[in-house]
Amino acid sequence: MRRLTPRNRNVSASGRRLPISRDVRLTKKVTALTATALVALAGGLLAPDAARADGSRLPLPAPKTFSGAPYAANPTNPLAGGSWAVNNGFWENGRGLYTDYRRAAGTTKAYLARAALQPSALWLTSTNSFTRTKVPDYLRTVNPSSDPAKLVTVAVFGLWPRGEGARHSPLTRRQQTHYRTWIRRVSAGIGRSRVLVALEPDLAITANRGSDGVRDPLVRQSLTRFAAQYFHDHNPRAAVYLDAGASDWLSPGQAADLLQRSGVQFTRGFSLDITHYTRTSDNITQGAAIVSALAARGIGGKHFVIDTADSGRGYTYAQWAARFGTSTYDNSRRCSGAQPTLCNALGVPPTWQVAQPAYVQALGLTAVQAQTAARDVDAYVWLTRPWMLNQASPYRHTKAVPAAQFTPFGSLF
Repeated sequence: MRRLTPRNRNVSASGRRLPISRDVRLTKKVTALTATALVALAGGLLAPDAARADGSRLPLPAPKTFSGAPYAANPTNPLAGGSWAVNNGFWENGRGLYTDYRRAAGTTKAYLARAALQPSALWLTSTNSFTRTKVPDYLRTVNPSSDPAKLVTVAVFGLWPRGEGARHSPLTRRQQTHYRTWIRRVSAGIGRSRVLVALEPDLAITANRGSDGVRDPLVRQSLTRFAAQYFHDHNPRAAVYLDAGASDWLSPGQAADLLQRSGVQFTRGFSLDITHYTRTSDNITQGAAIVSALAARGIGGKHFVIDTADSGRGYTYAQWAARFGTSTYDNSRRCSGAQPTLCNALGVPPTWQVAQPAYVQALGLTAVQAQTAARDVDAYVWLTRPWMLNQASPYRHTKAVPAAQFTPFGSLF
C-alpha cells in the first residue's frame, strides 16, 4: 500500500498532535482534559450543573452487571463477574454526555442512553491526575460503597507531555522523572481496587520508523515498561493492557516486538483499536496472531481487549484517507442514514461475554473467530469517546445522537 503523507496542523500543549501516516497514523484519543479546559456548547445547550471540578454530584448510574461464570476457555479472565462502573460525568463539569442525557427527552434521550449508561474509560493524564487525590477521588465517585466486585476502567496516557506533534523531541530527564512520579501516584490511588488499565494508548507510535517516528522510542518504551511493572508489583487487582495498535496498523510481529520491549510480560495482555475505527472481527484475528507471535518469543498466556466504542461502521485508515484525505481522520463524520459508510457509529456495548450468540451474530463472526474470542478476548471495552470533537474535547451533542441512532447494533443495547 502506498505511503500516506499527511498535512501538518497545529498541536496544543494539552496533547493534540499532527496527523501522521499509516505507519503511525492519526489518533483519536482523549487529551489532557481539565475541568477548566472544557467549553460549553454553542447556544448554551448544556449549562453548568451541580458538579465540581474533581467529580460530580449527579446521581450515579447503575453499574452494568453480568451473570454467569468465565468461559471455560478463559477461566482466569479478571474482567469476568461482578459489575462494571458507569461514569456520572466526572471532570465534565456539567457539560458532557451524562448531563446531556439527563436533560434530554423522548427518542433523543433514548439514543443518548445507549452511550451515557455504558461503562467507559476515564482518561488519566500526567497533568489531570498528577495530584495524589485525583485517582482515589474518582474511584470514590464511581464506587462510593467500595464494592470490591465493581470494575472501574481507566486509560493511562502520559508518553506525550507536549503532544504527539512534538514526538520528534526527546523527553527530558525532568519529564521522565515526572512520568515515573505520576505512575507511582496513580498506582497509590488505585491500591487494591478492581481496575482495568489501558496503558499508553498510541504506544504503537514508538514502533514506527522514518519521518513519522519518535526520536527516543526506547526511552518511551522503557517508561511504559516501568509503568507495567509498577502496576504489576503494587496493584494486585489491576488488569493492565498495553496498546498494540489495530488490525490496519502494525503487523503481528511488529506489535509483539513492541509489546515485549514495553513490558507486556508484566501485564494481562494488550489492547486493540483504541485509536482506530476498524472492525471488531478483524481485531479478533489480529489479536490472535499477536498472541501467537508473543508465545513464539517465550511470552505465553496473553489475552487482549478490543475497544468497540466507535467501530459500528468499521473502516480502515486507508479507506478514510482515500476518500477524505488524512487531516480529518480524528474528527469522524456523523452518520446520516442506516447504510454502511465511513462515519461515526457506536460499536457493540462493553462486555466480557464476548462469545454470546447475540454478539457473535451481530458482529458476523466466523466459528473460528468466535472460538478465538472466547479463549483470548477478555472483553469488548469502551476506551474512546465518539461523542467528542476530534475524540478529545469538547462534547458534541451533534456527534453523540447520530452515533447512537445509526449504530447497527441497536438490538444489543
